[in-house]
Amino acid sequence: MNRSMLLALSTALTLSAPLSAQDPVALVIRVQGEVDVRHGDGAPAPAAVGEQMFVGDGVLPSNGARAILVTSAGAQQVVTEETTLSAPDGAGNPAIFDRAMRTLARAASADGATGGRQGMIRPLTCGVAPSAPRNGVLVSTRTPTISWDGEPGQTYDLMVRKVGGSERPQIYEVGEATSFTVPDAAAFEYGSEYSWTVFVGGRRSGRACEQMQFQVMSLQESVELEEYMDEIAVFGLDPMGDGLFLTAVAYRDLGLFYDARDALVDVEEQASLSADLYLLLGEILSEIGEGEAAREAFDKADGLMR
Repeated sequence: MNRSMLLALSTALTLSAPLSAQDPVALVIRVQGEVDVRHGDGAPAPAAVGEQMFVGDGVLPSNGARAILVTSAGAQQVVTEETTLSAPDGAGNPAIFDRAMRTLARAASADGATGGRQGMIRPLTCGVAPSAPRNGVLVSTRTPTISWDGEPGQTYDLMVRKVGGSERPQIYEVGEATSFTVPDAAAFEYGSEYSWTVFVGGRRSGRACEQMQFQVMSLQESVELEEYMDEIAVFGLDPMGDGLFLTAVAYRDLGLFYDARDALVDVEEQASLSADLYLLLGEILSEIGEGEAAREAFDKADGLMR
């Protein structure tokens, strides 16, 4: 097990302890342009989002490039020229840093990171592979998009019902489409659980698939998410821009795995990810049943740890 994994596993135990030489003093949350980092006396290597930085480590941006760090004191640090990191001083919002470190530590210690990986989504007996939402996972919107991998040339009816409710199920004729966004007029209730299934060939003569379930976040959770986003904005970052990694952490903490996956995929399109972040992505993909993609993320983490 390498230094990165050991530190991630120990983070949850050390966050409240006084800063020691073995504690990270910053976390890379955004890389723009060509930026290298140097750990101790090691050789420079490309910086990665989610990378933990220690006292004496260097951040080496090329001309016009920059890295954004969040320090353990809870301050934003924008690095545009060669910088050697020291113990942070000054007051900030350390909860931002602590939340990110706890989330990375949890992902590193998850069963998925040691081989307990779910299988990929497989077609059911009806010939349809349910895509999302599934596995009882929480969704952040009252009008989610329900999707499945179907058979070419087939038509589908989608049935959605509130679990434990007395209302009649909603039936939508979607034709050959393999996704459907719930309309505003039929928006789901905060905090309620729903099940869905599709009928291959239509509900009157077609084959019904196994039902999948998901839950809509509660109003309280929705308010908490807004507060998270406000906290990132007050920190001086755009939650959907420079602060996207922190937004992914907020989604993961609330159990919004689909949103967390999408955010991390967007982060990966902008810059390289650290081994810790690939472990987090693998954990998230496992939770939503995307086992094949999860294995790829875990393999990338393994490759970076060698």
